[in-house]
Amino acid sequence: MTKMISLTKYEHQVVPKFRDQLNQAESVEDVKKFFIATTQELLSLATEGSLSVDYDDISLLPGQTPSYSLSSQVTDDASFKELANSDLDAVMGRLSEQASNHHKHLMKNNTKTKLKIKNH
Repeated sequence: MTKMISLTKYEHQVVPKFRDQLNQAESVEDVKKFFIATTQELLSLATEGSLSVDYDDISLLPGQTPSYSLSSQVTDDASFKELANSDLDAVMGRLSEQASNHHKHLMKNNTKTKLKIKNH
């Protein structure tokens, strides 16, 4: 029987900052940016820095199940494969669910989003 690796200690390290960022998000693009940055940090912590994840390797997919995707460049990496017997899917699911919920909230009230895009 293989031993399950728990990543919740890393989740607890990144979640407070992530929640603050989501609360300050002014657009759906901010939500995506914060989700990706948090996921990069989580994967770096979980692999002790041996996995380098680019911004384009992670996607937030609100309204889908699962609500995130990782590129094959990440999932094919040996450091990532070492996390196969972990709760990474559950942790990523919780993070992406929070981001998706906030994304949905901002889509309902997208006045801020339109103003931010228009002013750039």
